Amino acid sequence: MTSVRISKRLVDSLKPAPREFVQWDADLPGFGIRVRPTGHMVYVVQYRAGAGRNAPSRKATLGAVGKLTPEEARTAAKRMLGAVSQGTDPVGERKRRREALTVSNLAEAFLAEHVEAKRKTTTAALYRHLLDNFVVPALGTKRGAEITRTDVAKLHHKLRDRPYLANRMLAVVASMYVWAGRHGHVEEGFNPAARIEKFPESRRERFLNVEELERLGGAIRKAETDGLPWDPNTSNSKSKHAPKPENRLVVIGPFAAAALRLLLFTGARLREILHLRWEHVDLERGLLLLPDSKTGRRRSFSAPLPSPSLRPCRGPVRMSLRARRTTSHART
Repeated sequence: MTSVRISKRLVDSLKPAPREFVQWDADLPGFGIRVRPTGHMVYVVQYRAGAGRNAPSRKATLGAVGKLTPEEARTAAKRMLGAVSQGTDPVGERKRRREALTVSNLAEAFLAEHVEAKRKTTTAALYRHLLDNFVVPALGTKRGAEITRTDVAKLHHKLRDRPYLANRMLAVVASMYVWAGRHGHVEEGFNPAARIEKFPESRRERFLNVEELERLGGAIRKAETDGLPWDPNTSNSKSKHAPKPENRLVVIGPFAAAALRLLLFTGARLREILHLRWEHVDLERGLLLLPDSKTGRRRSFSAPLPSPSLRPCRGPVRMSLRARRTTSHART
């Protein structure tokens, strides 16, 4: 079909054919009108994405005839072809944006491919908690590459009443975008969590005095012998079937009592004691040697020795320790 300058007169004269065809413009190469057999017509631009004959051909739709005038469509075509001459690929960019991961997809890939494979179980659980419960509900439907620093700052500010949680969330988002940049999901160096001021955190540290240590030791002894009383949950409809007060006692086992005493005497973290194994115990020196602590450094704690009748076995440490008075302070 011969090229003719696209004008309103030409648009009005175009008639549909049995097969789709394009009426190209005589003055602006690549600009045309696509006419479908149904009579629907749209303005289009065709160009090559790159240099040379082997560069892929792209065809972009500018808008429907009737919604754009021929001159408006010509102006839009000139703008797009000018961008192409500068090395951009508008159609390719649109396709990449459509295929780009959302924050929800990005978070799931980050957890599966990086965090769960290379971080400790407890760390991975914290990352998933922060992403699933705070980041994804607020930003999950947005494209990962389109998130702004303002978006993350607003989420950070929303958690201001929990500064520790807010700051951990910020660190997780920053880590996720560093990983995404290295793997090509976003432009490398792009990180909307960067340069957002963190909330101040007051360090929580307290030491038990001698009187508190004695009371705690007495409570542990009572819990493993007579048992400690408990109150039913009045909000539960089944609480009316709870035992009578004199029968509401809980007796803890020797392993739970031993774990509580180790926590008290060593100041270790909860999981460091619950996940303790016999190979981490130095019975001769009364030390617990942890090969892999939360900070990555080897840590040792002075601990009371287990009963001589207990022998090391495979699996987690099982100890039955006597309560003993100590004047040393324990972390809480």
